[in-house]
Amino acid sequence: MTRGRTEKASSGPPVPGSEWLEADGRGGFASGTADLVRTRRYHALLLAATEPPAGRFVLVNGFEAWVETPGGRFPISSQAYAPGVVNPDGASRIESFEGDPWPRWTFRLGDGTRLMQEIFVSRRTGATAIVWRLGRRSADATLSVRLLFSGRDYHALHHENPAFRFEPHRRGYGWMWIPYRGVPSVCVAANGS
Repeated sequence: MTRGRTEKASSGPPVPGSEWLEADGRGGFASGTADLVRTRRYHALLLAATEPPAGRFVLVNGFEAWVETPGGRFPISSQAYAPGVVNPDGASRIESFEGDPWPRWTFRLGDGTRLMQEIFVSRRTGATAIVWRLGRRSADATLSVRLLFSGRDYHALHHENPAFRFEPHRRGYGWMWIPYRGVPSVCVAANGS
């Protein structure tokens, strides 16, 4: 696959099983499915390569996100927990998906609010950027996002363990997590309020 290309690049509902990949040009990438349900251990928002082609770490698996409007609370993410068990139902709110020039989704929430989401990986810095925008004539909304960290070798699976360091360190522009000794740090910055 090339940058931002998927099995379906035109606008419309996600094609079941279609995937996207954003390479950072350094051996790392972000990847996932068009319906936003991660189905492979290699699907990640931030997969960094410290010594390409080896030394690849999944630092951020994905995220949980929801939007609150005067009309209610609406998840815009979904997680697969077991075969046939997907929760919450954020994928059902995807109105359209475009893979070119980078992955872009449009969500229609239960109250008619439209929200656009884009994922872009910088070739200059290797950073993953996620952008959300409200559609025109949308009600006031609050977006909440919870990142799903791991810090694992990209071939491995990760389980809850007491060695993971959850405490962030304040950086001038955001926050930094160092999940384990010897694993790259994760820096998070946001321009939301």
